[in-house]
Amino acid sequence: RKVRKKMDDEAPNAPPQLNATLTKTVISGKRARHHLFLTGILAILCLLGVFFPSSAEFFALIPANTAMVKFRFWNLLTAAYFENSLFMGVLNTAVALLVGRMLERKWGVEFLKLMVAVNLTTMIIVFIIMIGCYATTMSDTFLFSPICGFSAANAAFGVALKQLAPNQKCVASIEQVKFKDIPIIVIGCSLGCYMIGLTEFKDLLLVMFGTYFGWLYLRYFMSYPGSSIKGDNSEEFAFKTLFPGYTRPFGALLGNISFALCEMCGFCKVVDTPDVEMGVTNVKPSVSIPDVPQATSEAERQMAERRRQLAFKAINERLEQLKKQQASKKAAASTKEGTQKIAVADPKTKAAKD
Repeated sequence: RKVRKKMDDEAPNAPPQLNATLTKTVISGKRARHHLFLTGILAILCLLGVFFPSSAEFFALIPANTAMVKFRFWNLLTAAYFENSLFMGVLNTAVALLVGRMLERKWGVEFLKLMVAVNLTTMIIVFIIMIGCYATTMSDTFLFSPICGFSAANAAFGVALKQLAPNQKCVASIEQVKFKDIPIIVIGCSLGCYMIGLTEFKDLLLVMFGTYFGWLYLRYFMSYPGSSIKGDNSEEFAFKTLFPGYTRPFGALLGNISFALCEMCGFCKVVDTPDVEMGVTNVKPSVSIPDVPQATSEAERQMAERRRQLAFKAINERLEQLKKQQASKKAAASTKEGTQKIAVADPKTKAAKD
């Protein structure tokens, strides 16, 4: 605690991006406009689906129409932006407007790449699952039930907020609920709605795979502005951190499997890093260095490096103080021992003189 306090006192003022978890302004950056175009498309297609239900034949993902009867493969792209439920349409559009604005100001058009990648991969996986369910049960419901909605992308946006500002409070008056809790809250609500019959199995799949593919893209494929390295390999963004404490071993297993698959496909590789940096030696294992959040811009990298240097400096100073204290104790013990020997020898000297 003393090391962290000293580090914070000596560190200069961090840029707004690094102080996101300490201020009310979570994301700052350039003016954003693409999210307005996105929300406009979502609103138009929602109204189209609500007032003209037959339009689902052309925009929603219906497995039979997509690959068996009419071969409308474009539905894999359009289904995520089409909605035939007014409530879900309003909810998804509002989330895309609010969160999309923050992400666009931070990442620019990269947030659109995240959205497209998550929506497309999710729709492909859900399509395969529906075909598999039909082959297993022979129920026509899996072939002709329309699949649509922006839930997958919004779930991925929740993962992005968790990455950018994990300790930011969602509601100012509620201390316990923070951005890092958004993914598990979204999955829990979707599972609860499915169990009580408010939503269908396909809606639960959209949220679950949207969360997973959102994390996968941000972890291994995202090109962050100001950084030449793709992805975020920080421990704070490991897949297990999306889960509550007692289920993290399961999350760690899924994360390891994901990494193994990505490594097998050549998307990522293991990089060995030295355990001791910047020439610091003689650091006891019990001394830990405070975590520094991964930087995604030059200013953030400089700040992270500055904080790390201050941490090492404070630790070395502490170790030097401990060495001096130990040396002082040894010197005091030696002086005390010498005094006792002289006191014992005094009676013999006095007897010799007599």
